[in-house]
Amino acid sequence: MLLLLAGSLVVLGYVYAGYPPLLALLVRVRGARAIRRDEITPSLTLVISAYNEAEVIRRKLDNAVSLAYPRDRYEIVVVSDASDDGTDDIVREYAAQGVRLARQETRRGKTAGLNHTVPAVQGEIVVFSDANAMYEPDALLKLVRNFADAGVGCVTGEARYLSRGWTTADVGERAYWNYEIKIKRLETALGSMVGGDGAIYAIRRPLWQTLPDDAINDFLNPLQIVAAGWRGVYEPEAVCWEDTAGGIATEYRRRVRIVSRSWRAVFQASGVLNPFRVGWFTWSLVSHKMLRWVSGLFLATAGIAAAQVWSVALTEAVVPTLATSLAVVVLLVVTPQGRRSATMAGYFAVINAASIVGVIKGTRGRVSGIWSTPRQHDAQPVTAGWLVPVGRLGQAAALLIVIAAGAVVLMAPRETTATLLFWSSVAVLGYVYAGYPVMVGALGRFATRAVRRAPVAPRVCLLIAANDEASVIEAKLHNSLRLDYPSDRLEIMVASDGSVDGTNEIVRRFAPRVRLLELSPRRGKVATINAAMPHVTSDVVVLSDANTFLDTGAIGALVQNFADDQVGGVSGDVALIGDRAALGRSEDLYYRYERWVQRAESQLGSMVGADGALYAIRRSLFVPPRPDTILDDLVIPMAVVRAGYRVVYEPGARAVEQGSETAREEFSRKVRVIAGATQFMRRADSTIPAAAGQVIFSLVSHKAMRWLSPLFVAGALTSSLALAPASPWYAAAAAIQLLLLALGVVGCNRTLRRVHAVAIAHYFFLVQAAAAVGFVRGLTGRQSVLWKRFDRVATHPPALGPKPPPAAPVVYTHE
Repeated sequence: MLLLLAGSLVVLGYVYAGYPPLLALLVRVRGARAIRRDEITPSLTLVISAYNEAEVIRRKLDNAVSLAYPRDRYEIVVVSDASDDGTDDIVREYAAQGVRLARQETRRGKTAGLNHTVPAVQGEIVVFSDANAMYEPDALLKLVRNFADAGVGCVTGEARYLSRGWTTADVGERAYWNYEIKIKRLETALGSMVGGDGAIYAIRRPLWQTLPDDAINDFLNPLQIVAAGWRGVYEPEAVCWEDTAGGIATEYRRRVRIVSRSWRAVFQASGVLNPFRVGWFTWSLVSHKMLRWVSGLFLATAGIAAAQVWSVALTEAVVPTLATSLAVVVLLVVTPQGRRSATMAGYFAVINAASIVGVIKGTRGRVSGIWSTPRQHDAQPVTAGWLVPVGRLGQAAALLIVIAAGAVVLMAPRETTATLLFWSSVAVLGYVYAGYPVMVGALGRFATRAVRRAPVAPRVCLLIAANDEASVIEAKLHNSLRLDYPSDRLEIMVASDGSVDGTNEIVRRFAPRVRLLELSPRRGKVATINAAMPHVTSDVVVLSDANTFLDTGAIGALVQNFADDQVGGVSGDVALIGDRAALGRSEDLYYRYERWVQRAESQLGSMVGADGALYAIRRSLFVPPRPDTILDDLVIPMAVVRAGYRVVYEPGARAVEQGSETAREEFSRKVRVIAGATQFMRRADSTIPAAAGQVIFSLVSHKAMRWLSPLFVAGALTSSLALAPASPWYAAAAAIQLLLLALGVVGCNRTLRRVHAVAIAHYFFLVQAAAAVGFVRGLTGRQSVLWKRFDRVATHPPALGPKPPPAAPVVYTHE
């Protein structure tokens, strides 16, 4: 394993750190190959590829017509790949300024458009550009001066990235291209650089060859030019500016597409792998590109080998190894330097994963010449901070853990494997249920982020999503009308999701104070919220369930937090009431524990999610979740965090609701919660700004690891059983776990569950079983988006007082 680890690290070290200095050494020994430059102005055609670029094409054309190049020697051609967003109409407005539109009536891809357009252009030199690449005024002059050298066939300029964002992709891509620029300079000094840059590169027009429609023109065409005996050089003073890809998911897709087509291009350009034909260029191509594209394989191999080495270290020194690992995690999350390092590591992991996928697709011929810009991919709102794809990274980490675990099982002795599994499982469970709460509580004492509260009174809409709530909706509305908040600043809206039990008729009696939005057919809670939000004009939206009854001051307590400009969401304190012999004190204990953790997280920065029974957000921060979203109280607050705001806990905003009447009801509810959480982690909207490192830390520690706890419970039990015959200590550990399991099973009897120890054991294993079922349903998409309503009991706490009389008939909206 040590040899395998060392070998993999040597290859990775050569690819990313060894090749550049070796290249520099070779250039120094051989001497840099000069380029003869002169101030020439050959006829030139700027070819701009575009697909649905209405957002930027006007700015691009204004930039293009203003460039410092003689206009009588310069034409501009826009190749539109069947754009249908108004791009072509904008281009036609520039016809009088020498801009020509070349439109493909059916979408065939960028290279197909160039194949049709380039042979017919007028210029001796053809410059290729993207619609979002803005050139410096002298960029064209700097490019073409290199063609004074009769041996130069292709010139690539320098694309620089605008510092407008700090997403993972922004930071990583800028750092990556700064590194690339140094290599391009050295390769040019040696002879020819590898590839071009689609944002800014130029060729002699006779050197254009018709390419396969699915080929990547800015890589294959320069390879063909070098194979034909010409040089491909880098011109650092020909500068253009463009935005980074933005989101990490967009960067992943872009990288897969580039690598899949570039890998094929290497084998389509005859001769570039023959050093007797192209000299040192073959070495550069293999070292700079091909080995880097497959470096993910060496990275995975190194990970497996490292896992085996780590397993030995863990077995021999459990506590020091875990303590060191935990310290590293805390440093990565808490410190700015750590977050930046984590961001760069995340970008490195993403591009390596994308490269492997791209190589596989390219080898199998599964490539496409059709492209979409990052502006079309990214439908997410503008966000604050580097976006970390927690869900995607979690999936990648899980895959690496599975691979490493498989390697350990295959290669390590059985006793070592069982010992590692036991201690790892115990350590994770201890951290999730005890270590993390203690840690976050301790950190809260030293790093509290105070919330500025003030008695403000913004316009508020109390939004109640309801389905067949006739048994409680009248009491709910009486409770809502009794709230101590200015009536002219409070709107009450009931969004009825296909109710057929008389709910709508009851709501109509509360006009004009209550507004009814009828929806049919039934579509689910999130779709109901999405449909209601366009009808809301208030500054703040308070979302509450039909069976949740608010203290009179709850709204005021919630909105006082919005006096702080950094607060975007507030969660209330909902207590469980009623005769709940089914779960009783164990459920109460669990919820008190949860509230303590949520309060500590809020003091540090933000809660993870909110309590769906009572939470508030700024209306302007609402991002409609996908209609099939299961958990509104996780996805909606996380969108608030993604926009750069805090979600805080307000203990003064109190409410009550009936607790679970049966264990079956509680089980079903928790299955739905875990399924929705798993769904959230699988989707792109699980991205979180790295600046909100505490939220990432809490999401992983408080939620994700707890959702996976059934795996660790099973791991601890099976490993201790395997080790029990050879060790009294492990036998005792197995016996304790079996006893707890037995108590949990015994707790299925409602009478026996009244024993406190039995109730706690039963509730713990109910939660574990629900987490296991919910996790599977979330992965397979088998959890219904429609929420299951159990029998409601209209609860009237004494503090709420008598019911007021109903109001006049309602005026309602039908949708």
